Parts: sequence; structure tokens; C-alpha cells
Amino acid sequence: MRHLAQAACLLATICAALPAAAQSGGQVPAWAGERIRNWTVSHYDAQGHSQWTGKKWGQAPSEDQRAEALTRLRQPGERRAALWALTGWPVASWAGEALKNGGAEAAQFLYLRGYRQPGADAYAYLGPADRVERPWTHGLGLHLDKGSWRFQWIPSPVLFSQTGTAALPKGLEQAAQPGVLIHLKQLRPGLQTLVSLAGGSSASAAGASMGIVPALAQGSRAGFLVRHLEPWLKQASPALEPLANREAWVLHYGPEREGNRNLQGTLVFIPGDLPGRTQLMMALLKLNPTSSGARSRVATWTGFGTSTEVQQLRGSGGVFHLIQKAEGTWISDREAPLRALLFPGPEPTLGERREWARVALSAMAPETELSFWISPRIGADAAFENQALRRRMANLQQGTWPNPFIAKAAPRTGALSVSLGAGPTEKLVEAILRVDDTADFRMPQMPEFADGGRALNPEQMKAFQEAQAKAQDRQRQRASLRQDVAALQGCLDLRGAALFWNGWVSAPGLSGPEKASLAELGRLRREDPWRAMQEQRDGKISAFGGFGEPGMTPSLALALPVQGAKRIQVENLLKKLLPKLFKGQNQKQAFGATEIHRMMTAQAFRPAWSVVSDVLVLGTDEAAVKAVAAGLQGQAPTLADTESKAWARMDIDGARASKELENLLLAFLRSRTSSGWWIGETTSKDEAASELAFSLGPFLGALKAMGPVHLEWNWTAAGLEGRPR
Repeated sequence: MRHLAQAACLLATICAALPAAAQSGGQVPAWAGERIRNWTVSHYDAQGHSQWTGKKWGQAPSEDQRAEALTRLRQPGERRAALWALTGWPVASWAGEALKNGGAEAAQFLYLRGYRQPGADAYAYLGPADRVERPWTHGLGLHLDKGSWRFQWIPSPVLFSQTGTAALPKGLEQAAQPGVLIHLKQLRPGLQTLVSLAGGSSASAAGASMGIVPALAQGSRAGFLVRHLEPWLKQASPALEPLANREAWVLHYGPEREGNRNLQGTLVFIPGDLPGRTQLMMALLKLNPTSSGARSRVATWTGFGTSTEVQQLRGSGGVFHLIQKAEGTWISDREAPLRALLFPGPEPTLGERREWARVALSAMAPETELSFWISPRIGADAAFENQALRRRMANLQQGTWPNPFIAKAAPRTGALSVSLGAGPTEKLVEAILRVDDTADFRMPQMPEFADGGRALNPEQMKAFQEAQAKAQDRQRQRASLRQDVAALQGCLDLRGAALFWNGWVSAPGLSGPEKASLAELGRLRREDPWRAMQEQRDGKISAFGGFGEPGMTPSLALALPVQGAKRIQVENLLKKLLPKLFKGQNQKQAFGATEIHRMMTAQAFRPAWSVVSDVLVLGTDEAAVKAVAAGLQGQAPTLADTESKAWARMDIDGARASKELENLLLAFLRSRTSSGWWIGETTSKDEAASELAFSLGPFLGALKAMGPVHLEWNWTAAGLEGRPR
């Protein structure tokens, strides 16, 4: 009776913590109710200044509760709970402020609740339907069809037409959005393909650490696929054979996500019922026929006011957590992902990302044996969902047309060359050149005590005037620079583009002080990562001169056609722009019938350009520009040598490109403690290799296995799909 009374008191406290309207609706999730109940509410005056009261949510007056929820909308970690808290008041009283401070997540929240904005366009709050926002990439896909690999790029919804009808399978929408999503048409063959993609276990011969399996075995997060499932691939077990041909989904959550629960771990979802014999033998063998000392038990998990029973399977490699639901069986190598499924929290679920899932799953075909997706980067909001919905409601379609002429600017002499057709290319290039921040520089202001300058001595007045003149000069320079960029864009014909990449530029040798600076940066990263990031951002690390670290500047060139008779205007504009953008010596040299211009800097990054056959070529170094110029002048083979009706075509040296990308990604992961990218945070070389192997290893492995290959790319309901020719 005592426990019953305590439970009743707890329930009464939670109910008292929420606004009356929210109670009557009965829709506030348990996790949100618990978080809101623990908020300390401040009092806000008419000017919006907060005054601490020390009152909990249930003790504060309604107006203070509403003001507190609106304030917490500005905090990404509290935003979703704040939106639920605001449902206790009429939507019209807080929708405008929520849209102002809550971003795309608030817009999606209001849309799902049927909110219509006053005015002619009831859903204008979802954002513009035709603007390419950054980042452009919202996911990558890799698919195996009858032994042939197919690649998928999911960009901004503006760039393609959403006409797909794919939907998540029942049950999967309950899971938190993962970093990596895998579909295996048949469990055992699919796992064998994944293991072999980047070399398999044999790649670790002679002590070498290569391939997805050795890398996974080193890591602490995704190694369960190796420790538990690889022995089953090698040594068949009659007890597990009923699973061999079952469909399976794998959801990998990777590293800890800042501001949310730690979801490290991997979930496996097997739709439908498992045979009784398999259930029994799974409990005995732990999905590992070579394990010893197997044990099984049933544990009760409690969260957010509910509880459920979970079967725990202990073997030599660790503990599995298993639960059977009406839609299928869930298996997890760690508690956190399964707890997030059973007791939903503030993390977005796959069901809340239906538009993204519609696009991603549209790439699956009946004969697809394996599908591997990198889902939106960690911390991504609902921007993709909102724009896709907006375009669907307006029935907007993006047309695409091939452009065979630009293929002459894509030489086949590097690691990768690609030519793009018309349609989405215009929007991409415009987004690159677009100015998003149009605000003026903040001019120096005199403090009130200066009394308009009368209280300043001559030295102070002179310093103020110099600071003001400097800011005004910077403002004029920026305005002039933007005017030149706009004029340059007006000279270009954006109905096509070509890209050439040939690895990384060798960095200039480091001097003694630069080596010491780099060593100091390494020490700071270990002892004080925040200070290291600040010093790098402020330019205090003199050794940095490339892409992230010395030696990682890409040898990259972009080719864009020039309109009609505007070649001279383009050349004059670039001669003005480069000295404004980069510090260095302006140099030029003859190359065949054209001239190559470059800025000779002290860094590995030495921008260069040329105008060849009415095509502007911009590059990070002169070697890349020369390669494209050679193709345009008929001195090198190009993509124009082969006929194609595809929107885009690409030649890629798979072995070289995969190795170059692996070097970049490993350097990227090891050099940062908080990337904000898909993969998230890594702190050691082993963890970086492990996360890279599981997240991008299959892509790199598929590229490597292809060798030199020609790909044709076309826009579909699944985004941009590339198939080997």
C-alpha cells in the first residue's frame, strides 16, 4: 500500500506540473512531462529580463511558465520539451515566437499538429520551397543488385522531384534516428558481403590493420558485428540456420550525441516472428556458436513511468539484449539503443523523418540484396522534412537535362572526373556563390559616459576615429567584393559544370618554428581541446596551411562555361578578385594557347584560374587547372570521348580514390574532438578507424573493388543515383 500511495503521489505531481490544457489533451509524452516538471522557472519582466525565483514548474504562475518555455526554445537540448510544454496554451499565442526561435524543428512540430498560418499561404512557415540550403548532403546510400553496386546521394529536396512512395516497415519508425541504417534482404549473405567489402579478416595478415573487420574489432562501439556474428559466418550452426535467410535491419548509433542521451550501440531488427527452436537456441548460443559459459536471464527495465521485460543473453563476447514485439524481434549489443526504442525520449525517431525515409528507401528494388545508408548527420533538424513537404504540396518538379559539351572539361587523367548537366547544377552553383549574411559591419560606438566625445582626451578620440575609419573601409571593401562576385556570376552560363580531383597537394616544408607550433597544437589537443580549437580558429598555429592540416589541400578544379562574348570581362574580374581574396604573389605562365594565373602563397593552397575555349577553370592549384585545360585543348582524353545520355557521367579510379578519401577522413576524425558531421566525436586513432570503418567503410570498399570505372548518374525519386556502365 505504501508503494501504491507513493506511485499515486508521483502521478499527481507530474499532472500538476503540466498546464491544464495539456493535461486534458493527454498528448504530452512521458519524457517531456518529466523534464518539464524539473525545470526551474524564472520571472520575466516586460523587457524580457529574467529574475530568478527558484520555483519549480508546478509552483510557477501560468504566464511565467509560458515565458520560460518560450525562452528554452532557444536551447537546442530543451527545444523539443519546450514545444510540448507550449501545447498547454492556444497555438496562436505562441506559434509566431516559436517559429522565430525554434527553427525547423518548431515548424515541423506545428505542421504535424495542423497549424495553418494566417494569410494566403497557410504553410509559408515551413520555409522557402526553392532555396538550396546548406548543407547540401542529407544522406548517402550504397546498394547491391545482382553483384553490381549502385550509389545514391540524397541532397536538398530542391534538387530533385519527390515522387517515390516508399515507406518504413512497421515497427522501424519507433527507433531513434541512427547514424547508419542497413537493410539485408537475407541476413547471412548480407553480413558476408559487409564483412568482405573492405578486405575482410584476411586483410589483417602480417599484423596489418586493414579492412572493415580488423578496424571494427579495434573499436569499442561497433565491434559487436565482428565479435558475435563473424564466427557464425565461418562456422554454421543448425540452430541458427532458420535466421540465415531472414530479412534484417541494422541501426548503428555511433558515438555519444551532445545534449541528448548516450545512444552508443547497434540495434538489429528482424521483422516477423522467429521460429520457436531459434528462440531457444539464441538464448543458449548467444548468436555465437563458439562462446562458452552461456547464460540467459530476464530483466525488468523501467523508464518514464512504464516497465517492460527484456531477455539478456550473456556470452564470451558480451551481453545481448533482446525483446520481441508484435512487429518483430529487436536485438541490441548495448542497453542504450534498445532503451531509446522502448522508452522514447527527446531524440527524433525514424518515424519523424518520413520524407527522408521515403527518398532513401526509394532506392531499394526487389532484387536489391543489401542497402547501406548514412543518415542525416548527427544533430540534423527537420529542415529536409519541411522543404520536401512544401514542394510536395506545391507539386514542384525540378527538370534535368544532359549537357554533352561540358564533358570536354572533364579529363580522365586523375582520381575522379565528372561532368554535370543542366537543371540542378544552376541551383548548386548559385548556392556556392550566394551571400547569406547581408548584415553590415558593426561600427564602433562611443559609450554613454563619453558624452558624445566631449569626455575623451585627444588620444582616446584619435583611437576611436581610427577604429571607425577601419570598420568603414572594411565595409567598403566587402561591398566591392560582393559586387564583383555578382558581376562574375552574371557572366557564367550555369547549364553545366565539370569537376576534376587528383588527390592532395604536397605541403611546403615546415620551418623550425612551424614544427614547434604543430607540436604545441598536438599537446593542446590532448590537454585542452577547447583552447586548441580557439588558437587554430584565431590563426595562431603557424604550421596550418592546408585542408585541416598540412598536406591535405585537394588538387581540385571546377569548370564553368562563360556566356557568349564575356570572356574579357571574366578575366578582368578575376584579376581583381584574387588579390582581394588571398595574400600572395600574382603569377602567370603560358600553357598551350592559354595562360594559367595563380596566387603564390606560403601555403599548400595556391588558387589558380584560366579561361580556355570560353570555359572558366578555377582550381586549388595550377596542376588541376592545367589538367582541365589540357582536356579542353584536345591534349588529354576526356569524358566527351564516350557517348552518354545520362544527366551526369563520372570516371573514377576506385582504388586510388578510396585510399585518398580514407586518408582525408581519418585525418579529419583524428584532428577534431567535435565534428558536427555524421560520424560525430572521436578521441583516439582506434576509435576513428572503427567509426570510419562502420560508417563509410562499405563505400570505400565498394569503390576500391570497382577499380577504374565509368559511372552514369541520373535523378530519380531516390535522389541522384549512380550506376557503373
